[in-house]
Amino acid sequence: VKIACVLDDDEASFGLKLQTDVAITMPRYLGKLLEDQDIDASKLRVAVYDEADLGLEQTPTATLNKLFEVQDDGDEEGTAHREFSRLTFLVGASVTESLGNMAVSSRILPPGNSYIATATRFAPLVVGVELNETEASAIDFLSQKPRTASLKDLNLCLYPGLKHQRAIVEDDTGLLMLTRLLRKELRDSETNESRDRPRVMIFFPSEEEAKASIESLRDALWGEHRLCVLLPKTGVGPLTQLDQFRRNETTVMLATPNSVRGLDVRGLTHVYTLYLPMHDAREYVHLAGRVGRVGQAPPNSSGANSGGGNVISVLRKGEAHLMDDLASQLGFEFSDIDMDAIRGPSFSEILDK
Repeated sequence: VKIACVLDDDEASFGLKLQTDVAITMPRYLGKLLEDQDIDASKLRVAVYDEADLGLEQTPTATLNKLFEVQDDGDEEGTAHREFSRLTFLVGASVTESLGNMAVSSRILPPGNSYIATATRFAPLVVGVELNETEASAIDFLSQKPRTASLKDLNLCLYPGLKHQRAIVEDDTGLLMLTRLLRKELRDSETNESRDRPRVMIFFPSEEEAKASIESLRDALWGEHRLCVLLPKTGVGPLTQLDQFRRNETTVMLATPNSVRGLDVRGLTHVYTLYLPMHDAREYVHLAGRVGRVGQAPPNSSGANSGGGNVISVLRKGEAHLMDDLASQLGFEFSDIDMDAIRGPSFSEILDK
């Protein structure tokens, strides 16, 4: 089997010049490969969209039409439609039944021969299901109008064994309090043999904020944690960084939400989000999914991690209420961390002693 990848501008300019059985690419380059006839949509036997909710959203309508041979309203009569002889898979943690039904309606998936398969459900996908705004899928593929993900479906995607926590901090103290939380978890694991030693992912709103934080975190956790940073756009050696983290050569990874979509890292115990927006239920499901996998056991009664993992959202006071809304939408409960209990002594308090 011959496999080729087109994952950057240089590879896209070169194209698929050799006979290829499997092509791996991204939405931004798919249109060019189809336009240059490096990919002949009529001859594809299998099409797989990983992280389909986001991937389909990022793919231009014309490219989707060409790939799946969907007729535009402006096409001339008589334009041939593809007979559904290929297999098409939409994959991802937040690929919901609503998303699947919309794909069937848009003829991305074949009517009458498409199914939703999750850890808890296997059912046929159907055409013509009426959806209100909150029950609509992530994207209306043909009109490209953004919609919210199905909250009911996303609730099923959220692993029930997760332990959700909120850490409310004063403005601009998030990084300091995050460091103290990491140290506390490390101390707890050393005094409680039933706890795994923490392996952590920290998500920042942007690559710039992650890069600006790594030096401070590395200095503060020197000798306690080994840090790495996964930043595909601006970082150095992202594949090497990921490999080192998977081999446990590093124990804390700094990343952004989009950089880890679909990645599965075994043994991860904690996910921290720093000042991330709480209005995107779909994104929360993906981030929580780093430590929540089907078949993992939930935390036990003592709070020790036995597979379910911990999701800690660090929020400023003015944004804390958004966590309440998110929990209500997705149907999970969370607890507030007593930040005063982990506050270190001030300089004056040390002098007084």
